[in-house]
Amino acid sequence: MVAVTPPPPLVYTPHPPRAIAQARGATRPEACLQGGETLLAPSDRPAHLVLDFGEELVGVLDLTVEAEGATSLELIYGEDLEEALLFQDPFPPEHWYHQPRDRFPLAAGPQAVRHPGRRAFRYVNLVVHGPGRLRLRGAQMMLEHAPVTDRGWFNCSDPLLNAAWQISRRTMRLCLQGFYEDGVKRDGMLWIGDYRVEFLCAHYLFGESRLARRSLEMFAQCRHENGSLSAVALLAGGHLYPRIAYLGDLSTPGGLHRWVLANYCADFVSSVWEYVLHTGDTALATTLGPTVHGVLGYLETVDLAQVTSSAGFITDNQPEQQDWWGSRAALAYQLAAACADGAQLAALLGEAGPADRYRQRHLARRAEAAARFGDPARAAGRDDTPADATRSWHAYAAAFLAGALTPAELRAVHPVLQADPAVRRPMAGFMEFYLLQAWLGAGLTVAALDELRSYYGQMLRSGATTTWELVDRREPGIDHIVPAGRSHCHGWSAGPAHLLPAHILGVTPTAPGYREVALRPDLGDLAWAEGEIPTPHGDIRVSLSGPAAGEFTLPAGVTGTLHRPGRAPVTLAGGQTHRLT
Repeated sequence: MVAVTPPPPLVYTPHPPRAIAQARGATRPEACLQGGETLLAPSDRPAHLVLDFGEELVGVLDLTVEAEGATSLELIYGEDLEEALLFQDPFPPEHWYHQPRDRFPLAAGPQAVRHPGRRAFRYVNLVVHGPGRLRLRGAQMMLEHAPVTDRGWFNCSDPLLNAAWQISRRTMRLCLQGFYEDGVKRDGMLWIGDYRVEFLCAHYLFGESRLARRSLEMFAQCRHENGSLSAVALLAGGHLYPRIAYLGDLSTPGGLHRWVLANYCADFVSSVWEYVLHTGDTALATTLGPTVHGVLGYLETVDLAQVTSSAGFITDNQPEQQDWWGSRAALAYQLAAACADGAQLAALLGEAGPADRYRQRHLARRAEAAARFGDPARAAGRDDTPADATRSWHAYAAAFLAGALTPAELRAVHPVLQADPAVRRPMAGFMEFYLLQAWLGAGLTVAALDELRSYYGQMLRSGATTTWELVDRREPGIDHIVPAGRSHCHGWSAGPAHLLPAHILGVTPTAPGYREVALRPDLGDLAWAEGEIPTPHGDIRVSLSGPAAGEFTLPAGVTGTLHRPGRAPVTLAGGQTHRLT
């Protein structure tokens, strides 16, 4: 069994509330924010006070109160105000999830109140049921997260894109705990699909590798006899029970512990390669080699005619079903891409035979996908085999990322697909990430920036301080999901933290540990952009003041290859600043 790296100790930062969002039966509601005292007096109905901390937080809330006789205090937590005002849990008793809330019987007298476990919220509703009155004298949230340091940064001429990058950074900081968490309020779990996007974001923000190594090791501990991996690392402790008790007891193995998603297994293989490429940690590649081979062996057995969504794979949430939907075509190309990344890993480890086998499998999977679901280069690709099957950007993005579409071909089909309102677009953040990754990789930079503005603009217009799990642009917000079931701090949606520096500043590693990097700056419709990208050798500094003006500063130990349209590639040495001319 693969050993798991211990987690670093968490860091803690106090945060007081910023405002009172709503009050009933409260005397001097604002006083508790200013060192004074707020009196909550229930009468024929409970009194309540909603504290607004100004931004999403995760950790432990401490209250200083005095009860004037025995009373009952209830805390209702919300990532938005609507959730904090749900006075009744909207989920039935048998549901797997329940709205986060705590209730405390209080005796008369001054005392401190601290909720059990960990909670994540922006708003907390203090509901005093009585019979005694309650004096609130202080409130403080103790923010907790892994000890990461801001290294990477991005800034450009578009304030909306800067705001999208900033809420992505906040999201990732909160989601880095004892492992890479998906959403700090609702799930608090380690999922493969979430981790893959989160790592790429966290590395460009913080140069993070320790929790990434730990998370990959935890996935490897969840390997089954047929080589597959559980989609969520519960068997390795990848959950927050009992600190998040409202999810139920996840420490006892059950169905969720053994749930296998073929696309997440594919993501694991690609995640190992991406981890090595960014960190240079080839030792972990060696350790995880048997797990990677086992997963690829399992993926060879996945039958595209038999696998079903959402039992065997997922693609995205769709509002007409209000549940997960699957594109077999997208899955087919994901399987092909995993084979290509498996070949890279095998070649790195000197395993010529497996590397060649995975390369051949990559080509075979691509050909199978085009034959079964239609040629994406002719805009004929469908999500499934019937002639009237849906079409989606998910499948075309996956085809491009698997090498089944060239950049020129994706640019050619882009206007055709965009003009068809029936073509499905991403809602889930991780699928939006892959769409944007494909468009940016194909040189559709202006279209990609507009898509970023649309997707993340909807969050920001709704007051988001962290990135949401889902965005449905056909509705205001994600209202088809029960408010208490939403996740408004979800790491797989933090894509701007990676996509903007990787594709606008244009810096991506091409050899393990950033020994070699590709430099493909592309401002799209931006006037300027600048930032820094962490590497194991130091930070790469980029400043772009126009389409053909700017400079790159490379640390020693990093060799860059500058790619510009219509020009031959140019090699740039490390330890120097190079001006674009």
